[in-house]
Amino acid sequence: MSEIRIARRYAKALFEKALEDKSLDAVVADVLTIQTACAESQDLIVFLNSPMLRKGVKKDALAKIFTSCSDLSKQLMMLMTDKNRESFIPAMTVEFMVFFNKHKGITTAEVTSAVALSEQTLDAVIKYVAQTSGANDVVLKQCIDPSVIGGMNIVFDGKIYDATISNQIIKLKKDLQIA
Repeated sequence: MSEIRIARRYAKALFEKALEDKSLDAVVADVLTIQTACAESQDLIVFLNSPMLRKGVKKDALAKIFTSCSDLSKQLMMLMTDKNRESFIPAMTVEFMVFFNKHKGITTAEVTSAVALSEQTLDAVIKYVAQTSGANDVVLKQCIDPSVIGGMNIVFDGKIYDATISNQIIKLKKDLQIA
């Protein structure tokens, strides 16, 4: 079974249990804490992926590292460790946020351009994504890629809106080859 499918199953279980217990806000805070810790510490990732350490050592360390987390989040990490799935904890947090965003009607979009976009342009992108996806809210991540040359590329909900000059040049080349 793939990493994403395994992570998604644990994330779905955590999400549904948090909804049932009415502790979704606390669990979201825990998940964000875990994501931050994993992003900032390569040692934590190595620790989670290490087959040399015993389960007891990993469970004790996770309990000490994430003392501020709710019992539900800790229980899931302990369960994942018991099932030798602790290496999937970072992927589980990503999948959990997908469930949470879908529940709240939040769409995540990524806009790529050659230069930083103005606030007015970013607002227009957010408005476009919200209208197209029907989302209540849009979380926008801006990436700068000089190879874009000009224009922008917007990716959200599995859709790509490509208004880059490099893409238009490619289309023009194809049109000229056909003619």
